[in-house]
Amino acid sequence: MNNQNKISFKEIVVRKIKIVFNFVKKPDNNLIRSYDVKKNLRSILTFYLIHLFFLILWVITVTTWIDLDNPPAAKIREMMSPVNFMLYAVIIGPILEETIFRLSLVFKPKYLSISILLLSYILISRLGYRVRHLDIEEHLWVRVIISILIALLTYFISNRYSSNLSNFWDANFRWIYYFSIIVFALLHLDFAELTLGKFLLFPLLLFPQLVSASINGYIRIKYGFIYACLFHGLNNILPALSGL
Repeated sequence: MNNQNKISFKEIVVRKIKIVFNFVKKPDNNLIRSYDVKKNLRSILTFYLIHLFFLILWVITVTTWIDLDNPPAAKIREMMSPVNFMLYAVIIGPILEETIFRLSLVFKPKYLSISILLLSYILISRLGYRVRHLDIEEHLWVRVIISILIALLTYFISNRYSSNLSNFWDANFRWIYYFSIIVFALLHLDFAELTLGKFLLFPLLLFPQLVSASINGYIRIKYGFIYACLFHGLNNILPALSGL
């Protein structure tokens, strides 16, 4: 009986791929949350291996005929020591990015405000002042203060109309989920070196980010924010090591 009921690793992987594929087709922000830590960690590891497979496939196929030039991660690496870069890539960066793009997939005024705070800071830095968000020399306090004001305004409005926005989230979660995936991927482009060709090819250039964001949206809803950060950190380990 035990042998008959035992599911092979291949079957588990296929099942996880189907689950995420179905979620991407029809995003649902009302999944039953899983609280079994052991099972959740096994699931995160399985999702990591799935993403790693697609990453390797992407490296073998796409990067052999598309020049990626100097991606943003390479420029961040130049600003830090190897230890600090690994710390940022595997822990700090994933937490920041998940806070921006996945925390507010579950609607709460405070979640949305925190996400908007960090996203505003990055957009103001990169588009307004043409500097990286880690740059602390160019108008840092101006960028910070403007971001805080935007976040406070967001909190005031979202708290005032919390019920309406909660209903809006439920009714439009599909588009909120898709928007988080696309913006997450686009912010991994280097706008300073962006050409029309690269913009049009962004689904190929940023395929790993699109896949990881799709999976992580599901993880955020099904398992919780901490597991989304864990999955993101795992995904960054090998690329970060290769960049040292």
